Amino acid sequence: MNFVLRFISVVLNCLNVIVAPILWLKYRGPRKTVPTISDGLLKISATDSAEKIRRREISSEQLCTAYIKRIKEVNPILNAVVEDRFEIALQDARNVDNYLQTSFESNEELEKTKPLLGVPLTVKESCSLGGMSLCVGTLSRSGIKADKDGDAVAKLKSSGAIPLLVSNTPEICLDWQTSNFITGRTNNPYDTSRTTGGSSGGEGALLGSGASVIGIGSDVAGSIRLPAMFNCVFGHKPTPRTISIKGHFPYCIDKKYADYLVVGPMTRYSKDLKLMMKVMTDDAVLPELRLDDKVDISKIRVFFMEEEGKSFVLPHVQKEISAAVRQSAEYLKNTCGCHVVDDVKFSELKNSCEVSGSVLNSLKDTPNLLKAGNHNLAVELLKSVLGFSNFTFGLLHFYLIQNVYQTFIQSDSYMQKNEDLKKMFRKFLGDDGVLLYPTFTKSALHHGAYILNTLGTSYLMTYNSTELPSTHVPCGFDKNGLPIGIQVIAGPKQDRLCFAVAEELEKCFGGWIPPN
Repeated sequence: MNFVLRFISVVLNCLNVIVAPILWLKYRGPRKTVPTISDGLLKISATDSAEKIRRREISSEQLCTAYIKRIKEVNPILNAVVEDRFEIALQDARNVDNYLQTSFESNEELEKTKPLLGVPLTVKESCSLGGMSLCVGTLSRSGIKADKDGDAVAKLKSSGAIPLLVSNTPEICLDWQTSNFITGRTNNPYDTSRTTGGSSGGEGALLGSGASVIGIGSDVAGSIRLPAMFNCVFGHKPTPRTISIKGHFPYCIDKKYADYLVVGPMTRYSKDLKLMMKVMTDDAVLPELRLDDKVDISKIRVFFMEEEGKSFVLPHVQKEISAAVRQSAEYLKNTCGCHVVDDVKFSELKNSCEVSGSVLNSLKDTPNLLKAGNHNLAVELLKSVLGFSNFTFGLLHFYLIQNVYQTFIQSDSYMQKNEDLKKMFRKFLGDDGVLLYPTFTKSALHHGAYILNTLGTSYLMTYNSTELPSTHVPCGFDKNGLPIGIQVIAGPKQDRLCFAVAEELEKCFGGWIPPN
């Protein structure tokens, strides 16, 4: 175990003891609440909505109007929207309705060629929606627009989906909470005193509040799965290189970047994950994923772990999250007939914080706003504490952690251990196994508290560094009424197993449950 991480862990634990009661006092008392959802159109999956539009049971304009109204209702509370295109989207919806009135295509043909026809979509700003903001929370990029759609966004639009807006991110996506000096801080719909997670935090908040039904996010260190957990929705980190990341900002010229950064779907309903994945996946790779193959859930082997191990470095997993892992395994065994493997506990994961951090921080030419202006990190940290820096404290904290890894922790031995982990997972998971695992150690934290719990992100980063698909599944609430959940991890290109298990666990826990 690395001495530097041990020292950092001691410091963070001590600070937590001091800061936690201060934050509790700061945020106690009445909070703004998200209005209850009253429109039934907002409680239909994207898959079912698309079918209803094809059958002319509802119009695309009706559906888009309902979501725009909901966004306008909740965004003053959540602050999740960077820029909208509501009027253009409504015209797109009318065009869909007019097209359906004159089209001779059968419903089956439309389902095949445009499976999301008329369904509203929200887009993480960093994924590039042509003509919309692409500043990604950075003052020096204020006013910059995307000149064209990112590849994944373009495929969703080609399938008939109608983008409504671009959603908020932290500064150049380098934080696990969503706040910047352009749009501001995004709040959690289940408790506005708490973070919505990051970096796909705007998407998480909109989906969790019922203001979006499907969204697109990106994930290089948990940025889809953490907001999915904090906001009670589903989020999938695909197998790397299955969905194009072209058009994403920021980007890195290191060839390994595409092994770790992914663009993927975020949804309120599990059945929409597979549909979005089919649409977004590169055509050349799609046959390898076998997404249309029926999964016999009873044939799946289930491994599970309640925590990474008894590491001094890592924070303990909240008891409700550990219980959700156990309950999920029991449900899959007793209700679905899965074979639950009790005698394999992957002890190799005990150093995953050091391993995954070393791998992800080994990337060359990662975006660094300080170098561009010849800024000093220590000086900017001090200025940030005093309120004078043009960079968010979250970004500076990320750079600090990056420097610590690169200077004191990163080594060839950790890089080799990551390769060993990849081989181990491929051996045990194969093409019929899944691992149930905590997504994060705690439910949504108070604004500002995340930096004291940074080491818990190893639960997320490990499956970026080992290049495995992973789906976050909501599993109800903790004693404070905050969403909790777990990850379902599978072998490379076995994303369909993640989706199949997610659909079963949605039956067990209820999936997305609206705020209030």
